Amino acid sequence: MSPTEGKRILGANRGPLLTAGDDGPQGLEKVESSGGLSLHRTPTRTERLRRHWKRFWLIYCIGNVIFLAIFLPVFFLVAIPAIAQLVVNKSDIVLVNAVVNDPQPNSTIMTLETKVDLKIALTARIEPVTLALFQRDYGVDDAYAKIDIPGQKIKGNHSLGITDTLTPLLNQTAWREFVHQVVFQEEVSLALDGWTNAYLGVLKSHVHLDKNVVTPGLNQFDGFSISDATLLLPPEDDGTNLIGNVTLPNPSVISLEVGTLILDVKSAGTVIGNVTINDVVLKPGDNTFPMKGVLDIRSIFKNLGSILKAQSSALMNGSLAIDSVARSVVWKGTPVDYYAEILKTLTLSTEIPLGDTIKNTLRNLLHGKNLTGALSSLTDGDGGSLSSRSLSDGENRGPVNLAPFLKGNPYVRDFFHDVDDDQRDTVIDAVAAVYDKL
Repeated sequence: MSPTEGKRILGANRGPLLTAGDDGPQGLEKVESSGGLSLHRTPTRTERLRRHWKRFWLIYCIGNVIFLAIFLPVFFLVAIPAIAQLVVNKSDIVLVNAVVNDPQPNSTIMTLETKVDLKIALTARIEPVTLALFQRDYGVDDAYAKIDIPGQKIKGNHSLGITDTLTPLLNQTAWREFVHQVVFQEEVSLALDGWTNAYLGVLKSHVHLDKNVVTPGLNQFDGFSISDATLLLPPEDDGTNLIGNVTLPNPSVISLEVGTLILDVKSAGTVIGNVTINDVVLKPGDNTFPMKGVLDIRSIFKNLGSILKAQSSALMNGSLAIDSVARSVVWKGTPVDYYAEILKTLTLSTEIPLGDTIKNTLRNLLHGKNLTGALSSLTDGDGGSLSSRSLSDGENRGPVNLAPFLKGNPYVRDFFHDVDDDQRDTVIDAVAAVYDKL
C-alpha cells in the first residue's frame, strides 16, 4: 500500500489500542500535533517532585547551607544560653541550714546548706562558682561576704553550699544590716549572686545566678522569758544576788555563736540591775541558759514610786514586768561589736511570776544555808515549823509568821543594807503578805 493510500484509511491516526492490562482511559489525554492526534500518560506528583529535585538540587543545597550557617550560631550562642538561664531563673533555692560560728571582728566560720531544684529531669554540671552574699539595698558590689562553691553535678533536689569555712567580712555596714534584719524581722532575705559555666551534656552555657533566698528570722526573740528567778541571800562572792534561767527562742534555721551576753535590767526606764548569760549559742528552737545577775537595791528604792506605778498592771496579775537591753557581747574575750550594736537597739520584755520568785528565794534561804537554829523560830499559823514542810505549789497551809523571821534574818538585813529600816520593813511585810496568799 502506498503512503498516499495509507492516509486515506479510516482510523489510521487513532494511536495505539488498549490492551487488557492497561488501566483504561485514566491517565491519558488527547494531544493535537502537526502530525495528528496522540495519547500519552500524565506524570504523578512524586514523579514531578523527583524531576524538580533533579533540576534544582544544587540550589536547595546551597540554600540549606546558608540557613544552617545562620541558624546554628544563633541556636548555640543565643537560644541554648537563654534556655539555660531560664532554667536557673525558674529554679528554687531553699536555705535548710546556716551556721555562723567564731564571730570575730572581721570574719566568721560559716556553714550554708541549700537545696536546689532545677525543675528539669536532666543532670546539669557546673564549674566552680564564687557567690557574693549581699544586701539588695547596698548592691552586689558591696557584698558582705563571698563563698566558693566547688564544681559539681546537679540533678533533682540537690544540696549545695559550704561547711565550716572561714569567711572574711568584706563590708561591715552591709553585714550589720543583714544581722539587724535577722534579729528583728520575721523573714529575712539572703541575696546570692554569681556567674559560672553550666553544662547540659556537651552544651555549655554561661549563666548568672541572682537569687533571693527567703528564710525565717529571729523575730525579736518573740517568746523571750525568765524563769526560776531566785534572790540569793546572802549574795555570792562576786556580788551575784539573782539567778534564774533565760529562754531565747530561735524560729529560724540559722545557728549563731554569740558569746557572753550582758543585759541591763530595767523597770520604768530605770536600770535596776544587770544579768550575765555565758556561752550563748542560738540554735533553732528554744534555747535556755542559766543567768547570774546583780540587783541594785539602792536604785530600786530610790525610784520606788515610779517603779511601782509602772508595775501596777503586772502586780495585779502577780508578776513583775522586766525589760532587758544588751550592754555588751564578748566572744572569747573579744568584743563582738556588730552583735552588740544591734542588740542594744532591742528591748526584751517579759513578766516574772512574783509568787514563784518569792518561793524560790525562801527555799534557797531556808534550805540552802545552815539555818537549823533560825528555822525553829519560823512557824506557820498552826504553830508548826516551816522548816518541816514543803514550799511547793498547791499546798494547803495557814498563815505563816514569815515577816518577823525575815526582818531578823542577817542575810535579809544585809541585802537591804542601803535601805531605810522603815522602807525595808514595809517591803518585807508586803512580801510576807504575798506569800501568805500563795
